[in-house]
Amino acid sequence: MAEMTRQGHTQPGLSALVQAMAPSPTIAASARAKALARQGKPVLELTVGEPDFDTPEHVKEAAYRAIRDGKTKYTPSGGIIELKEAVAHKLHRENGVQYDPASEVCICIGGKQALYNLMVALLNPGDEVLVPVPTWATFSDQVALVGGVPVHVPLGPDHKLRMSDLVGHVTPRTRAVIVNSPSNPTGVVMDPEEVRAVTRFAIEHGIYVITDDTYEHFLYDGAVHQFAAADVPGARDWVLAVNTVSKTYAMTGWRIGFVAGPKTIIKAVDSLMTQTTSNPCSIAQWAAVEALNGSQDCVHDMVAEFDARRKMFVTGLRNAGYECPMPEGAFYAYPRIPAGTAGEPGDSNAYALRLLDEAYISCVAGAAFFDGSGTLRMSYAASRAVLQEVLDRLATFGR
Repeated sequence: MAEMTRQGHTQPGLSALVQAMAPSPTIAASARAKALARQGKPVLELTVGEPDFDTPEHVKEAAYRAIRDGKTKYTPSGGIIELKEAVAHKLHRENGVQYDPASEVCICIGGKQALYNLMVALLNPGDEVLVPVPTWATFSDQVALVGGVPVHVPLGPDHKLRMSDLVGHVTPRTRAVIVNSPSNPTGVVMDPEEVRAVTRFAIEHGIYVITDDTYEHFLYDGAVHQFAAADVPGARDWVLAVNTVSKTYAMTGWRIGFVAGPKTIIKAVDSLMTQTTSNPCSIAQWAAVEALNGSQDCVHDMVAEFDARRKMFVTGLRNAGYECPMPEGAFYAYPRIPAGTAGEPGDSNAYALRLLDEAYISCVAGAAFFDGSGTLRMSYAASRAVLQEVLDRLATFGR
């Protein structure tokens, strides 16, 4: 709302876009939990998707070395060539696709900025992006923030995207489709053939595939991550692959993400960096070089521990009366609110608030992910001791 200044002039208000923007639901839930914790409440935090492991020592040592060597100045806006080369090598080694590091890779300030820069680069007002739901809310919010229209594509009961789900949602304004596998919030992993089918469908309709591959290494029970730009003729011209070192190497605060794709779009993303943030932190970039090029034992160890927690936590949820599928990827359990819960049939917001206020368990309501079926997202990126205490409290909650 406009305000009067001392000079008597009306002070302009905030933009309509900002006023319509909602804060990240996961960050909002975490902030509420932290406020209660500051009051001395015994809050157990299962909201933010952040590994509880420390950044590996060899990665931290690379950062120390960068500081000692004076690598603390501006870098090219789209990242140092050494990190672009490390990303290109990773994509070839692990995902089977060769990219030119100089022109087809851009380093951004976390995966979230990489996604936002793509939205700015690709969308005009009114352009549509297909967003399968349930979904990480940021996908939809970023589309809307640049004037685009997020088109929610409902998924079936198993929450797995299939090419057939997209049929009927494409219009002349459709510009892109979001693919996130393993999924945040559900932990499901797409069937490799369905990834290929979605990619072929997108190419046939002249729309881009924006992939969020953040959780690609967090796979269990033989699940396979299919890189969308691989195995489909012409896919490199239509796939924009976003990833980050945040989860894989427990580097959430270092804020290094990247995007790989066609040269014209990568150049546009790089140009956006020159006019907005300039380069990501130089020290963090050198640490990311070591993370990608160095030993990957730390990743295997972390995934093995998450696997053990996954089995323990989901089994405990089921024993506590929660219907919960065993996730194939990521580090989120996605239970359904118990049937017959008084006062909250399908109301995940109300149930999540009750959990926080009465049991001091902090999680995210499924409604935050555009899911109205009465679900919760609980991150098991927490110690086994914390997870067991959550289960102990749930065993008596509402009884």
